[in-house]
Amino acid sequence: MKQTNKQFWARTPAKITLSLAVTGKRDGLHTLDMIVCPWEGFADEAFFTPEKSPSTSAFPHIQLDEVVAEFDGFDISRFKQFFLPKLDLIARQCDICGRLKLRLGVPLGAGLGGSSAMTVAALKAVENCLSFSGREFSPSPQFLLSLGSDVPCMYLGGVCRVQGVGEVLTPLPDPAPNNIRVIIPPCKSDTAACYALFDDMNARGKIPTDLPIPSCIDEAILSLRNDLTLPACALHPEISSSLGDLARQNIRAIVCGSGSAIACFLP
Repeated sequence: MKQTNKQFWARTPAKITLSLAVTGKRDGLHTLDMIVCPWEGFADEAFFTPEKSPSTSAFPHIQLDEVVAEFDGFDISRFKQFFLPKLDLIARQCDICGRLKLRLGVPLGAGLGGSSAMTVAALKAVENCLSFSGREFSPSPQFLLSLGSDVPCMYLGGVCRVQGVGEVLTPLPDPAPNNIRVIIPPCKSDTAACYALFDDMNARGKIPTDLPIPSCIDEAILSLRNDLTLPACALHPEISSSLGDLARQNIRAIVCGSGSAIACFLP
């Protein structure tokens, strides 16, 4: 690729988990059965500028130039520890060099797919560059999964059923609900801690796991099943308090993943 100042842009919206059933474990990871959809209220954006193709003596590399977070409590050091290895994987898989800027709008630690949204936005911005230069790139499911369990479904986009550890995707024909409002209690969920507490509560018979597993949006909205609700509320009383306030207003709501965000369905 010739060096160019042209910038390539991509945008990835947040993810709403409309239902979540924990179905078991595989290789130390929890297997899930979920119905998810994109939510345009928050989104991450990536801006990629390519540079001269790497020589045979240099690894493909993407330099992270700038990160702007549109939410409070952003830790740039922790972010770089998480994101830079994924950016290196993208550079090597796509065999490309360049510079990247990110604008983060999906809050982290809220169960809205923030860590995956930024990764998908970066990958798609690079893909747009490759397509412009005449290079076709189609990431394998295995590569997408290596970037994160939510990456395959957020890369696919649209409403879908997600099973396994994120690798089994079934697109659904239903449009995303247009009556969702998201509230975010003042806490950040630790996903690993939430799953660990789920395992403990499940072993003690505290999690009702015999409920029907939704297979479409209508069933998901009817059941509002999220097996992580009880551990999320136990870890973060703010989530429990918010759910209680919504229930008293007769507003149906579900915790997004492991929280802390809550999706409300307005009448």
